[in-house]
Amino acid sequence: MKIVILGVGKVGETLVKNFIKEGHDLVAVDFDPEVIDKVVNTYDVIGLIGSGVEREVLVQSGVSEADLFIACTSHDEINILSSVLAKKLGAKKTVARVRDPMLFKEVPNIRQELGLDLAFNPERRTAFEIAQVLKFPSAKSIESFAGGKAVMIEFDVAAGNPIIGKSLIEVASYGYKILFAMVERGEEVVIPRGDFVINEGDSIHIIATEAEIAAFCKKIKTFRSRAKSVFVIGGGKIAYYLAKELEKSGIELKLVEKDPERCKTLSEELPFVSVLNADGTEQSVLDEENIKGADACVSLTGMDETNVIVSLYAKQKKVDKVITKIDRENILGMVKILGLDTVVSPKNAIANYILRFVRAHQAESGEGVNTLYKLNDKVEALEFTVGESFKHTGVPLKDLKIKNGVLIGGVVRENDFILPVGDTTLKKGDRVIVVASSDRINELSDVLK
Repeated sequence: MKIVILGVGKVGETLVKNFIKEGHDLVAVDFDPEVIDKVVNTYDVIGLIGSGVEREVLVQSGVSEADLFIACTSHDEINILSSVLAKKLGAKKTVARVRDPMLFKEVPNIRQELGLDLAFNPERRTAFEIAQVLKFPSAKSIESFAGGKAVMIEFDVAAGNPIIGKSLIEVASYGYKILFAMVERGEEVVIPRGDFVINEGDSIHIIATEAEIAAFCKKIKTFRSRAKSVFVIGGGKIAYYLAKELEKSGIELKLVEKDPERCKTLSEELPFVSVLNADGTEQSVLDEENIKGADACVSLTGMDETNVIVSLYAKQKKVDKVITKIDRENILGMVKILGLDTVVSPKNAIANYILRFVRAHQAESGEGVNTLYKLNDKVEALEFTVGESFKHTGVPLKDLKIKNGVLIGGVVRENDFILPVGDTTLKKGDRVIVVASSDRINELSDVLK
């Protein structure tokens, strides 16, 4: 696909990096010459200096022949206007970043008139991911398939866990309908077989229903009850969206923000949240507000280092669930070494979201990806619906020639989750979860050799 990306900040550069790996032809547009120099020297892209609201700039970018135009500058109005212009100039699909809560709320009502195919909001998506983990804190991360009928959670195997030293076949004898989808062991990433033996320190992704995973976590004594009280440090857009996500959950939020004007705004917009005007990075504030009494602490300031320090202090105070926002990808590896519980990255969250959109429109059959999660740079988890183009319904999985590095991770049939075995067959309308470390999978038929 030919893709034009307007705005090469944190989100834009992450999209460039991912699209280059997918083999797309890219043109990057930004008004800052230094930004364009950096992206051109780092990636195999064409760079163009200019504003996305100037018709001539968009024409020079080749937007009339673009399969996709993505506007992700820091200004919502520029993103929307440039997307409208790009569509009028001939771009097949247009995507705009819209961060402002009030404006984002109105986008569904005006999207068709604007010719906008997709609007995305990294802060809202990140808040959704955080809310999912707070509702199921046994997980480091949690992803949903088939409208929540199946989930995939990630957890670390800590010392004393009874599954250490056991093979997956032995763990299966516990009787739970769960599938081990992926294991990270240091730098190694494995889609495991039945004889795989679990070690202390492994990071494991499992797929099942949420209820089945909860029962399994109780069995291996890693279950944590749903958070009831949450301490949030930083009152930016993610904090706002998180509060809205949790508004009817029964979870009590205490939000600490040092800007008095922002506190006033948040208090007016979020009357159900306890908003405190204070510096949440000060130890005395955290102690006075009884951070150790909270079930969870979420660090959402604009500084990665500050978020890490606050999270480490929360862990030292034995807060049960600690969630840390990190923007800079180059420090994610170091953060893992510190043993922080759950780390969220707004730009990575939105990259998954947009990659799913792109893959869905690449499927030759028209039956593309429903859901896509990049587990790391090596493995993806995807969801497809079995449609007319899939010619192997009724054939047992053991008789299908499935590619190496591909695992059928689960099947959702109507309201039931099916743990796949060799005799499992697929039916039209089934939602199929695929875990893949091999070639890019755009549609269900791509899992076959």
